[in-house]
Amino acid sequence: SGGRSGRADIVVFNKGGRDFRLEKALKGEAPKEFFYGYFDLEKSALPTEMISSSEAEPGVGGALVNRAEHVFTALTSFGLRPMSARLLLRRVGDRKVFISYTDGFSLSMGFGYPRRSDRPVMMGGFHALSDLEARAPALWRPLVRSLIRRSLAGLDHAFFFGAADRDVSIERYGLDPARTSVIPFGVDTEFWRPSDNASREDFVVAIGQDINRDYDLLAAAPGAHPTWIVTRRKVNVPEGANHVRIATGDFFGSDSMSDQQVRDVYNKACAIVVPLKDVWQPSGYSVTLQAMSCGRPVILTKTRGLWSPNMLVDGENCLLVPPGDAAALGAAIGRVRNDPQLARRLGEAARQTAVVHFGLDTIGAGTVDLARLGLSLFERRR
Repeated sequence: SGGRSGRADIVVFNKGGRDFRLEKALKGEAPKEFFYGYFDLEKSALPTEMISSSEAEPGVGGALVNRAEHVFTALTSFGLRPMSARLLLRRVGDRKVFISYTDGFSLSMGFGYPRRSDRPVMMGGFHALSDLEARAPALWRPLVRSLIRRSLAGLDHAFFFGAADRDVSIERYGLDPARTSVIPFGVDTEFWRPSDNASREDFVVAIGQDINRDYDLLAAAPGAHPTWIVTRRKVNVPEGANHVRIATGDFFGSDSMSDQQVRDVYNKACAIVVPLKDVWQPSGYSVTLQAMSCGRPVILTKTRGLWSPNMLVDGENCLLVPPGDAAALGAAIGRVRNDPQLARRLGEAARQTAVVHFGLDTIGAGTVDLARLGLSLFERRR
């Protein structure tokens, strides 16, 4: 856990793996976007504490709870952990506002915390709520839908990172639109910056661990374009596709690529490819915006959950391709590789778009507004 000392009114819950990056982020050695506006809360003088939501609860009771919830998750492919959430929130103590930035803990918080009038305001954030049901085996989906409805009913406010995900969730789960909002994502445009000294190399790169990445499609794209896929996910590479290189790595753990190394890869590649399955989740926004902020051309799948369809314009600041279309993906890669002027124009426009519309101030302002809304809702209960 981290944050200012003392009794904070607002507790922000993030998944684990943030602590080791906090000091680097403060020194400018790592990006700040995955703290989701936490620094802006500190600047706004709102008393805030940041805590990991993924740590196992201590003691025999915590071990039994963890085991039971692990079995349930294995059966349903649905990461609801209400008992763990209740234990953690009880240990954190009485505060004014709880804000969760992960789908699983947001639902667990809404399901597991007692519905008392004097409780803290519960605000749950979602990255892929509309797609959670589809991940469960068909037998369990009616139960999963029921659990999601009950969990959402236990939240005072639900916020989303994509408008399409929000709209579908409102219709499917009966959410009151007035109790929902969208927070646009932004990246650290000072950290993710172009490198004038980077030696451009003739390869495209795709990075990320998201289950909605369609790396099989990229590996099968025609054109034999030199391709580097950085992921721990299994990729089915067609026989004879010697131009495709698979490397393991993510942003956590000692054997992973550092943020500086990722930035160097962005700046060396002739293009960054973000191949996606057609989901409601605003998938791929972090890699896309990081690469755009580095002034690099991005080839992105135009999914139904595209988070900013008005700002991402095909042929102007990126190339958009249809989902599941290997030929279109291969053709787009070929356009960037064979047309240096197009690549340069896309990259310059991408950098401009990221700086003007998708900087840290974007998510920071949304987070501060969210926290103030939570404090206002708390005061209304008194």
